[in-house]
Amino acid sequence: MLIVERTSFDEAEFKKNFLNKQTVVYRKHIKSWPAVQKWNPEYFSAKCPDVPITAKTFVDSEVIVRNMSMKEYVELIDIFQEKNSESCDKSRPYCHDIPIFLLAKQLENDIGKFPIEILPDWYAQNWSRYVQFFMSTKGSVTPLHFDTLLTNNLFFQIKGSKRFTIIRHKDGKFCDRRGWRWFNVDPECPDFKTFPEYAKANVGNVQVNAGDMFYMPPGELHHVRSLDDCISFNIDFHTIPSAVKSFNSIIKGMPKQNIYYNYLSLKALLNIGKSEDVFESYKGYLNYIS
Repeated sequence: MLIVERTSFDEAEFKKNFLNKQTVVYRKHIKSWPAVQKWNPEYFSAKCPDVPITAKTFVDSEVIVRNMSMKEYVELIDIFQEKNSESCDKSRPYCHDIPIFLLAKQLENDIGKFPIEILPDWYAQNWSRYVQFFMSTKGSVTPLHFDTLLTNNLFFQIKGSKRFTIIRHKDGKFCDRRGWRWFNVDPECPDFKTFPEYAKANVGNVQVNAGDMFYMPPGELHHVRSLDDCISFNIDFHTIPSAVKSFNSIIKGMPKQNIYYNYLSLKALLNIGKSEDVFESYKGYLNYIS
C-alpha cells in the first residue's frame, strides 16, 4: 500500500506507523483554518504585494527561474488564466519554495492549530520559519523528483486540488534519473518503449484537496499536477534517523550544498550549538534551487 487515508489525526499512530515510513493523507484536517477560506491570489497581492517570489517553469528538462514581486506574479498568472491554454502545462509560471512567513509574518494569523507535535523540537519551536509556499494555476506541473535533502515532507493544501503520483525511493532506479533528484519518466504518460524499466515501478496516485494535510516520507518520488488554481505550503523536516540516513547518499551524488544543510539539520537535532546560530546558516535552504 503506497498511500494511507485517514479522516482524523492520531499522533501516536503517526509516529509509530507513518513517520519516516509511509505516505498518508488526513482528509479535511485543516479545513477550519482561516487560510482555507481567505487565501487566493488577490488576497496575497493586497496583503503582501512587494514580497519577492521565485517563479519556476519546467521546460525541456530544465528549471527556468524568474524573480519578481508577489503582485507581479499575480498579474502574470492572471494572463495565463485569460488565455486558458491547456497545451502549455509545463511552461506555466509556478511560485515555488518561498519562505512566506519569514517574508510576510502577518499571514500567520490565518493559520489555525498547527500540528507541532509531529515535528522535532528544533522545527516545532519556530515552525513557521521553515514553511515553503506554493501558488500555481490550473494545469501546472512539477515533474517527477524527490525532495533534495531527503527530508520528511509535511504538506498542507489550502486552495484547490493537486494530484500526486507517488513512487517509492527504491524504485527510482526504474525512472531514468537525471542529475541528483529529477527523473525523465512522465508518470502521467509513460513511454514504455523509451523507459521499459518503468513497468517495474510501484506507482500510487492520490488527490489532495483544500483542507487536507499530506505526509510523504524521506526520498519519496512525486510528480504533482495542479487540478485547479492552487495554494499550498509544506515543511521539509529531518528526524535524527532521516538526517543520519541522508549521508548514505553522498556516494550517490548528493550535492555538497545538500550535505552542508543536512549536517546543520543533524547538528540542530542533537542540540549542538545555539539554535539561532544554526538557523542563520540553514535558512539559505529555504530559497535553495536544486
